[in-house]
Amino acid sequence: MVSFSAQVERASWERESWSEIGTVSEALQDFVGWHPEVQEMIRGAETLYKWGLFVRDPLPHWSEGGVTLLGDACHSMVPYLGQGVVMAIEDAFILARCVADLELTSEEALRRYEKARYDRTNRAADASAAMQRVFHHPALAHSETAVPYMEKNWGPEAIRERYEWLFQYDATTVPI
Repeated sequence: MVSFSAQVERASWERESWSEIGTVSEALQDFVGWHPEVQEMIRGAETLYKWGLFVRDPLPHWSEGGVTLLGDACHSMVPYLGQGVVMAIEDAFILARCVADLELTSEEALRRYEKARYDRTNRAADASAAMQRVFHHPALAHSETAVPYMEKNWGPEAIRERYEWLFQYDATTVPI
């Protein structure tokens, strides 16, 4: 079993689906000129799926009355940081902490949850969308420019600067 994900730019993509079937011939067209082993892998595929990646504007608020949203329902993000599920788990943990505060009404708890999470999740969504430019930079197309680009953007200091804020968050202790 092989699973791979690749990005193909298409201005005409409009359908939102995780189950739209692709074809081998379409995938081969998308990867013309790629290494023969990539093309062989595509030719051997029994089932290919395709889906669009859409960057969404943040919702102005997540809660109304005693109902709220969490995870992708309120802050969807493209998969370039692998943080979609992480943000949903953090949301759930913060929501549980807010609801456990018996001094708050349910509406107050939901407002506190949203306030505690809004900026972080939007920053994560923005950072994830920005990674598209890093991962698909034109310098990566040529070996003479790819190595210097990788050294600059993927060295330890560059990684620390880009991700430290993301991984130092602790949903068990962050003020709510």
